[in-house]
Amino acid sequence: MKPWIIRSSSFVLSASLLLPVAQAHAQSPHVSTSKMATTVAQAKAKLSKEAALALATKIVPTAGMTVQNVSFRSADSWRSFPEWSFSWVKKDPENGRVLLSYSVSIHANTGELTSYSRQEQEASSLPYAKRISYTEAQEQAKHFFEKNNAGKAAETRLYTRDMPEPKTPLNSEVYYNFRFVRDVDGILFPDNGADITVDASGKVINYSLSWNDVTFADTDTQISEEEAEKLFKEQANPKPVYLLPWEQMETQNNKPSLGYINPFPFYIDAETGKALTQSLTRYQPAKDPEPVSSKVLPARRSGQPLSQEEAVQWALKALKLSNYELRSANYNEKDYRGNRPVWDLEFGEKGNSEEGFAYVSVDAVTGDIYRLNKDFRNHKEKTTASKKPDMEKFKAKAMETIRELAPTMAHQLYWTERFEEEVKYQPVDSERTQIRFERFINGIAAASGSAFFTFDTETGELMSYSTELGSETYPTQVPKHLPAAEASEKWWTETKAEAVYALVPLTPEDAKRVKEQPSYTPKRTAKIVYRATITPFEQPYYLDAVTGEWSSSSTGKTLVLHRPAPADLKGHPAEKELSLMYEYDALTLENGNIMPQKPITRGEMIEMLMISLNQGRHYPQYSMERKATYSDVANGSRFFSAVEGAVDRGLLDKNASKLNPNETITREELADMIVRALGYKKLTDFPGMFQSELSDIANSKYRGSIVIATTLGIVPTDKQKFQPQSIVPRADAAITFTRFLEKRDTQDGPVTLLRK
Repeated sequence: MKPWIIRSSSFVLSASLLLPVAQAHAQSPHVSTSKMATTVAQAKAKLSKEAALALATKIVPTAGMTVQNVSFRSADSWRSFPEWSFSWVKKDPENGRVLLSYSVSIHANTGELTSYSRQEQEASSLPYAKRISYTEAQEQAKHFFEKNNAGKAAETRLYTRDMPEPKTPLNSEVYYNFRFVRDVDGILFPDNGADITVDASGKVINYSLSWNDVTFADTDTQISEEEAEKLFKEQANPKPVYLLPWEQMETQNNKPSLGYINPFPFYIDAETGKALTQSLTRYQPAKDPEPVSSKVLPARRSGQPLSQEEAVQWALKALKLSNYELRSANYNEKDYRGNRPVWDLEFGEKGNSEEGFAYVSVDAVTGDIYRLNKDFRNHKEKTTASKKPDMEKFKAKAMETIRELAPTMAHQLYWTERFEEEVKYQPVDSERTQIRFERFINGIAAASGSAFFTFDTETGELMSYSTELGSETYPTQVPKHLPAAEASEKWWTETKAEAVYALVPLTPEDAKRVKEQPSYTPKRTAKIVYRATITPFEQPYYLDAVTGEWSSSSTGKTLVLHRPAPADLKGHPAEKELSLMYEYDALTLENGNIMPQKPITRGEMIEMLMISLNQGRHYPQYSMERKATYSDVANGSRFFSAVEGAVDRGLLDKNASKLNPNETITREELADMIVRALGYKKLTDFPGMFQSELSDIANSKYRGSIVIATTLGIVPTDKQKFQPQSIVPRADAAITFTRFLEKRDTQDGPVTLLRK
């Protein structure tokens, strides 16, 4: 019999520790106190291993499976209850490869299911059409919870306010995630609950319970939701900021947008009405940032770019590196720090070829020092008692360093209250003191740019320093934009005040004891606060301060948070299929109608195919330098990303000069596009391989594609005529697309064709 293992939060106990404590101690006199404590905890648990295993086997179909591991975890500060854990595996008898595995954890005192996972090693062959819906998955999750932990299920409720309902999946490899939150007399406690994941076949593959012993404070004088809403609006202090959406950064689009982000990131105390931070400390609106320089400072030099020798001498003098000598140098005409010409220099300490170093970056034109990084090896242990560093002194020193080393940046770098909060929490005994600054343009926080300093706390020596402003460009004046009050009101239209319980932070004494004694479980309390929850959406968003529209934080494009239902779709034979294309924005409404009989355009169909091939997105994104394949689909066009992606994947003929994306697509073109997306295009090089009863495709240059697409049942036909030159209505395109999704993952496509 294989030995089984007991695990605690910080160590593993061997099988010998399953012996009675006295016997184990006698056999191994050097057993540590912590191991003994965990063994005692196991002995004190109300459920034995056998009892817990009996409960676990009621949940897992163990027939044909073997127990792989058994472990025990004692209660600690992170998990306040003891727990038995078991795992099973099913192996291929031929090669021993694991085919299926389960793991289950049982509360060692109550017998409740605390965690569960199921993992099938081989990819599922579930047909796309057989996948379950989000609503069906939700029912499966609820049923699993009620069946396997009815007690906790009764004390929770499904919470969906923070997650948008997912879009219809485009393949069968989909996982639905649900959160059941602890409900205390009608008020949620978000820190506790159960997370459940259901796969496309309806199987629960993950379940995890988080639950604490908490004292919930009563609030007899709780303010109303309406009062909380008023207080949120009064305490909000929205300020516009420059934002560079993530995908714009990837594509080197360097024009930031002016926007307002969520102005309600704080709580309202349900008893006092005071604003609190999310750590339940006092919340105060941010102070105005403090500039490093109130005016534009002149550059340290001008003229022709520094030569290597000049750059070396410049750095040695500016940074007082007289005991260093050059080891290597690199020159970049367009450095990432704002597309500037920059020398990157590496210096070594004289007489010390193995260690001492200093890295320096110098702007070849202005002489600004962008970076300094010195070797820390000479740091000595402190000989005196630690004391809180004088942050004002270090801040002033950092500001003076910027004015001296990078004067052209000084007027754009600011000390902000956010950084002031950061330094408050730096450990008293830290060997390093860190200072940061943020970039502002005309008083508005920039999309990028910062300065970062590290000082030796004891000696005050500057150990590292870096600053960069980014390569994006900004308007000379702040654009006309929504006032803060209007932005706050607009944000509140997508916000709701919600009463929840929040854990009161540990006292300093408890925090210290938890750090010193991992097994210590402090008593926790929770109080009622109001939080502001915004409308969930499939991607983060912000309020464009210029247009007043909601925009994607990822792409910068305008978003519709509440999609209107098409007026002419309900009851249509292709309602489900058209809804799918509308859901992914491949089709847009015209006067509120989807217009099923309107011909679909070439661009719309390409876009939908690329979305399906890229898991619901238009990836890849292309930089501004990407040369357009077709003269009529320029960079910046709605269809550019999808079209270029289709070219790269071989879905389109890249030798054509034009694509005509706004023109209607013919049935033969649609068939060819579908076959390319399936990866069967090579088969069309031999159209004579396939027989067909269709009487009107002999002269079509897409005959091979037509035969494949119709034989697989993707493009509809009456089996006598195909009508290659006919246009494709939106309804037919939607049906074709859905059939493509259903056939795409089948493995016998070409075989089916050859059989026919």
